[in-house]
Amino acid sequence: MKTRLHINAGYIFFETVVAMALLSISMVAIHAAMRQGILARGQAQDYTVARFLLEKVMAEKELQPEMVEDSGRGRFSGEYERFSYEWEITKIEIPHPEIPPNFPPDQLKAIEDLFRGYMGKISVKISWSRAGHDFEAVGETLIPPGQ
Repeated sequence: MKTRLHINAGYIFFETVVAMALLSISMVAIHAAMRQGILARGQAQDYTVARFLLEKVMAEKELQPEMVEDSGRGRFSGEYERFSYEWEITKIEIPHPEIPPNFPPDQLKAIEDLFRGYMGKISVKISWSRAGHDFEAVGETLIPPGQ
């Protein structure tokens, strides 16, 4: 009878070791999933912040009274010091559209007066790094030729 108790105690010990091994493996998997979730949340926050910073830089350039072809770069301060930006204002040529021969002359004159042959383009790129990886967000918009 002593051996029988000893064998049952061995099975209980073996079951406990196996259960602890499974629990350890599952905890590592849960930890990896939580780590990945935290990183994804941080990246999502960074992209949201980058989008607002991109719109801020673009709005500053759009509000200039006169657009000239130019470019520049800078770095944000305060809590956004991880983020830097580059901007560029360029001129885009627009080909003159073909106008049908039977177009009314008064409307043709109005179109000719409005047509400038170019538009402005503002490009902004926000760059940052997180966990040793570099990220960037890019935005562009067109501006009317009269500005």
